[in-house]
Parts: sequence; structure tokens; C-alpha cells
Amino acid sequence: MMEKIGITLDVPKDYNNDGEIIRKLVDSAKTIVDLINSQKDNTIQSIDFFCHGDPVGVYFIKGSSIYNDITTKERNKNDLNSSLYIGKGIRLVWGWELSGEDRVLSDINYSKFTNSCKIEIHGCLTAGTIPGFPILDNFCEDLSEYLYKAGKENSVVIGHSTKANPNINGDKTRNEQQDYRHGKRKVFNNGNVILEVVKKGRITGLEIKEALNKR
Repeated sequence: MMEKIGITLDVPKDYNNDGEIIRKLVDSAKTIVDLINSQKDNTIQSIDFFCHGDPVGVYFIKGSSIYNDITTKERNKNDLNSSLYIGKGIRLVWGWELSGEDRVLSDINYSKFTNSCKIEIHGCLTAGTIPGFPILDNFCEDLSEYLYKAGKENSVVIGHSTKANPNINGDKTRNEQQDYRHGKRKVFNNGNVILEVVKKGRITGLEIKEALNKR
């Protein structure tokens, strides 16, 4: 579980009976890729990313955390952008003030995931449309295609197609209730949307299984 923003307690609670849970604060895509690639083959069942995002990447600033803010001036002056992009071309266009700890999706070793793995991104717009380029794949689409091409035929990637926030119960949401799992989300398999939901809470394994069976 990659945690960067927000206070969300229900997600780890949902995984309590699903095996070992790794919770890690990260400030660079290198940390994420290195952690994934260090695992044994066919062992990663799920990853939840709590981070900022958009259709072309998920964003990390070196040295930042929920306890330490980095200003735009500091980021630019010290080259602290350590984000994960969908590809090298996009990184060339969208990447700014790179730290050297940025990465692209092709840097991930997808053999580490199980056949039916689930990756869920709790940030904005990773399942949305790239501004000005509506025909291009978004982050979730590309990630799901990489998994499928690695033989993970029943894998899914879940992301928000709109802006995300932790206020699952609106303005009355207490800190301990915060959860990004609400609003419009899309479930991808091999680059295709197999399920769209707007409900609150976890998209269950049964719902995913039924959607996969209807492909």
C-alpha cells in the first residue's frame, strides 16, 4: 500500500484478512518501482496508491509527505519532481524539474503480480481524458495493458475519471472517516473499461469477477 495523502482507515481494514499488508510512505516513483521489483514473482495481489494524479501520471515530490509540505519554488529550485509517468514521451512533455527518481510504467516488472491482481489509484483523473488529446490512453488504461501483456489476464486497474477527495460523507466527514472510494471510478482490464461505479466504498471482488466474466 503506497500512502501519500489523506487519512484513510477503511482501506487497510478491508484488507485485514487478505494476507500481509505493506504500508509505506513514499516520495518518489523510484521507491515504488524498486519495492515492486524486489518482490517474488506472482506474489503481489493488490496495491493502493494514495497520491496526486492526472491522466498521464501519479505525482510525488522528493522530501514531501503528509507531514512536510514542499513549495513550488523549492520543487523547481531543487529538482524534486519524482513522479511516475505513463511513458518516456509524456515524461518529456509533462515532466518538470525531474529529480532522477522519476520513473515510467515500463520500468515496472509486471511478473511480480498475480494473475488476478488489483491496482487502485486514489487520486484525481488517472482514468480520465488527457486534456487536448482525448484519443490517447490514460494512466489506468496503459497500466492495465502492461499487466495483461505480462500474462495477468484477470488483472484490473481502478481509477477516478473525475477529481477525487477524501470527503466520502461530504463536508461532515470526520478525519477517521476519510475515504477516496466514492465518485465516478472506472475499472480497466487490458485497456478496456469493464465496469463503472459511483457508489461509496470498496468495489468488491465479486463485482470485479462478474465484470471480468462479461468481457
